[in-house]
Amino acid sequence: MKKLYRYVLFTFLLIFSQLSFANWDLTNNQPIEISAQATNIEADIRALPEQHFFSNNDYAQVKRLLSTTILQQKKHATALKEALATYRRDSSNQNWIAVETVHQSLTSLNLSKEQLLKLTDSTTREQLTGFGPYGVTQFYSELSITKLNIEYYLHYQIRSFKNLLKDLTISPVPIISVIFKVLCVFFIFSWWMKNSSRLINDFKTSKLENGSKPNFFIRSIWYLTRAHKAIAWLLLITVTLRIVSTLPSLQHLIFLEIFTWWILGGSIAVSFILEFIYRNSKHNKKEIIALRLSTVRHYVWGIIVAGVILQISSRTLGQGTIYAWINSLMYLFFVLLTIHTLRKWKPTVFERIERVDPLPLSIQWAKRNQKTFLISIAATACGAAWLSWRALQHSIIALLSQYAAFSHALAYLFRIEVAKQTEVAREQSNLVRVKGTAAFDYIAPGSEDSELIEDYAKDEISALSRYLLTESPAVCVLSGERGVGTTTLLNRILNKVKNATPIYINCPYDGYSALLPELAKQLGLDEASSERDILQYLRNSDTCYLLAFDSAQRLVKPKVNGLADLMKLTNLLRRARKSHRVVLAIEKSCWRFIDRARGERLLFDLVTFMPKWDEKQIGQLLESRITLSEDQPTISFDGLVLPRQWDEENLTEEERAKNGFYRILWDYSDGNPTVALRFFRLSLHRDKDTDAILVRLFRAPHSDDLETMPKPMLAVLRSIVQLEVASPADVCDCSRLSMAEVISTLRYFQSRGYIEWSDDKARISDHWFRHITNVLHRQHLLVK
Repeated sequence: MKKLYRYVLFTFLLIFSQLSFANWDLTNNQPIEISAQATNIEADIRALPEQHFFSNNDYAQVKRLLSTTILQQKKHATALKEALATYRRDSSNQNWIAVETVHQSLTSLNLSKEQLLKLTDSTTREQLTGFGPYGVTQFYSELSITKLNIEYYLHYQIRSFKNLLKDLTISPVPIISVIFKVLCVFFIFSWWMKNSSRLINDFKTSKLENGSKPNFFIRSIWYLTRAHKAIAWLLLITVTLRIVSTLPSLQHLIFLEIFTWWILGGSIAVSFILEFIYRNSKHNKKEIIALRLSTVRHYVWGIIVAGVILQISSRTLGQGTIYAWINSLMYLFFVLLTIHTLRKWKPTVFERIERVDPLPLSIQWAKRNQKTFLISIAATACGAAWLSWRALQHSIIALLSQYAAFSHALAYLFRIEVAKQTEVAREQSNLVRVKGTAAFDYIAPGSEDSELIEDYAKDEISALSRYLLTESPAVCVLSGERGVGTTTLLNRILNKVKNATPIYINCPYDGYSALLPELAKQLGLDEASSERDILQYLRNSDTCYLLAFDSAQRLVKPKVNGLADLMKLTNLLRRARKSHRVVLAIEKSCWRFIDRARGERLLFDLVTFMPKWDEKQIGQLLESRITLSEDQPTISFDGLVLPRQWDEENLTEEERAKNGFYRILWDYSDGNPTVALRFFRLSLHRDKDTDAILVRLFRAPHSDDLETMPKPMLAVLRSIVQLEVASPADVCDCSRLSMAEVISTLRYFQSRGYIEWSDDKARISDHWFRHITNVLHRQHLLVK
């Protein structure tokens, strides 16, 4: 009740104090006319052209008008002083009308002076608003006018208050209505202040703590709740003033709104900014965080105070000499605040500069003069600006590095630079490439003991686990490019299963007929078991199996009726009726054929695709495969100079070269780790003199023949990619070419190294795999 009483009393006094500004002079409602001199000056100003069309004569006319205005201001100020003295002796309506006439004329002259100061040349403006003799004279003139205006408003207030009391005796209904509305607003405000903490905690529990990463809208609401009390007070006062302003007597309410929005709005802004800086600070030191928050708080509140003073000055005094002096004082205030801030930041700035190498010449100068009197302030400012620009550069690189296109562009630039160095090095040095199996002594092949890159394909593993590690039957497809790590992911799934017996089967090249004996053997049956026997066993078995069929593309032929073997396998597994789970690993190039051939008729519970490896994952893999042995030299990146990046200034030349070269491998391999490892081995060179193993840029395969090759020949390459290994007869069936054309094409590919032969079957060579798939992808014959 005490709080309500105080608020009602405040509102009542506010209303009456503001109502007293009203002009309730009903005895004489004649319009106030300004003097002829003020009217003529105002008309001459309106007759001037736009400022960008001004001629020398127009600037001269502005000077003459400005001189006339200043002279008339002095005369009208004297007249207003005499009129007020007369009114003090006799407070009749006739004398008050004389006071208002002179006051309105003087107000018009003040506005004309403001407009002329904006239109005149800079020299004249500086003379009248500066700190010279003319400026001081204008300062005292405006100060005397301000005193007269204050006396005028005091008399105006008294007359308005008397008229208000007279009207209230006639009809108090408007005041009662306003007070009732304000009380309703206050009750809503009180309810919010009592329940806001509970509502905010409920919102935080439901949206922020129990959910995943909140979206932008939820985060925005959370930031608003950090300053909910200041926002509530701001809304309360604003709504109250708007309601009170419905009365016709509130002419000066704008001053209260200025204070309200600047002070409370500034408090809200400070809360938001400090919270944002605190949550996004990259430093863990409490001293630096506290110093940063203190600096932001000082500057924001300084801006708020300066804004309030300047806006009030502009509305009450006008933008004349006094306003210009106040504006200069605000600039001086911020200069002093900046000097104070730099003195507080000086130890932190130079402590951080000590950890950076190399330093530009300007920062070296700042470092030498960090303790010199007065110069230390400029040195600190120079160092702080450089550190801020450097932090901004790192932020930009970190933001752009999230996009693969930016990393690919950097890798392209790096490859050009390294290629130039490599050509020069080959001409001037005696390096020989490490060939054959000797490269595996330095970069180990994959094995069961190889380090796993845990961050790769996390989402895909989680998606498969929801189907394969439960008690429900499921048939899933895992599709990925050759060499991307599909087999490793299958083994990771099999090692995680607890409620089923895992079985891994690598599909044979001979299709479904050769797969059945292998499946029977893994199930513990005789290898000669028929499809019926296997089906009967799976239906009657008490054991639940998780069957992983790797390289299932070997069951598919990209031709008419080429899905027969795959359909037989899926039908067999679906007819088992038990809670057996199945996952089929199919190369992506072959899956596109399956998807187009069957569409929605071939239903699987889940089809997921292996993602490309990102730059970080490729770097981790390459680093883990480098062998470290005392018996052989280690791989060195010496002599491999790459362009310096903003986010790598703290790295050594060796680390910078390594990261840049890994980026080149990631870019060329297009996220395929097997391709990256192969060309990493092709980049190893031995120095004949020192036996050191040095990394130099590999020679990427490139052939214009592939780009201009006829479509039938590219179709042969596509068939081999989809089949993984293919005999000439298989290629004939898939490409619809004659045997003579196929044999001739395969001989052409073999002579150029595009394919390799194994047991009378062709396979795309590892060296040309990425280049061939890129060409087929650009020709829209294959989806990588």
